[in-house]
Amino acid sequence: MWLASYPRSGNTYLRVLLHAAFGTVVSSKYDEDYSTFPEAFGTILGRSAPDRFGLRKTHDIETDGSPAIYIVRDGKASVVSYFHYCRNFEINRSMESIIRGQTPFGSWSSHFRGWAPSEREATLLLRFEDIVAKPDDAIEQLADFLCVRPMGRFEGDFQTLHAISPDFFRSGSNQRNALEMTEKEIALFDEIHGDLMRELGYST
Repeated sequence: MWLASYPRSGNTYLRVLLHAAFGTVVSSKYDEDYSTFPEAFGTILGRSAPDRFGLRKTHDIETDGSPAIYIVRDGKASVVSYFHYCRNFEINRSMESIIRGQTPFGSWSSHFRGWAPSEREATLLLRFEDIVAKPDDAIEQLADFLCVRPMGRFEGDFQTLHAISPDFFRSGSNQRNALEMTEKEIALFDEIHGDLMRELGYST
């Protein structure tokens, strides 16, 4: 089962929530280094703890038909957050190149279209904004999808996680992220991604 999203859309945040509420660890398709994270995160995000559901993180577009949880986030916020992630980890990628989809994972809208989570069978679509604002509701949706009752509550709001690892959990604010874009970048983003933003009910 996949836990899928475009980069910087809440995948790791949901992995922390899944660990707290269901006592499971979501493995990753990628060779991730958590050595700079506090020890607790190594347990939550590592590969040694129990995995109850066979969930695996991916940012790729998977075509094997496995059940999936797909997280979408306001595209402008995702793009800005991805830009900062690349800069923090010394990956040479400009804001314009990310908007255009010149990344290993394509563009924000092509990724969503590729997954088509609203139409895909056995797929739960969650919004990052809703997970952050109402984690208990997200847990109930996950419980229904996974056919299991939660074991605990999620107490780690975004600001708590930001205090633990500010480089990774940089900002949970879509508005603050979008304000970092220049007028030229906003125009390019709207040209490429405006249709999907409107379809999903995000402001453009």
